[in-house]
Amino acid sequence: MKNVLSLMIGVMLCAVNTYSLAEPYVYPSVHVHDLPSPLQEAYRTEKPNLGNIGRCVTSYDSSMDQEKMIFTCSIYVKMSAVAERKAMERCEQMKLKRNIKGPCKVIQE
Repeated sequence: MKNVLSLMIGVMLCAVNTYSLAEPYVYPSVHVHDLPSPLQEAYRTEKPNLGNIGRCVTSYDSSMDQEKMIFTCSIYVKMSAVAERKAMERCEQMKLKRNIKGPCKVIQE
């Protein structure tokens, strides 16, 4: 009886541990109204193409210098989580090329 009880507790602990590992990663985000004007305009221009799944990501060091701003979107994907991941990866690559220090953040409405 003790072996069966121990086995059941072990299975339950494994199930709880697996569930906690399966939680989705949440990327840092920024509200569209907190963005500098050029990035807000870029988002408004791209918004009709996003649909329900597409996501845009931005990073910037200066709210005035457009050379220190990154704006990228991922549109043609099947899941919003994939759109976020791809846009974040592209943003990180662009940050390295432009030497931008600010973090990449998903734009939220």
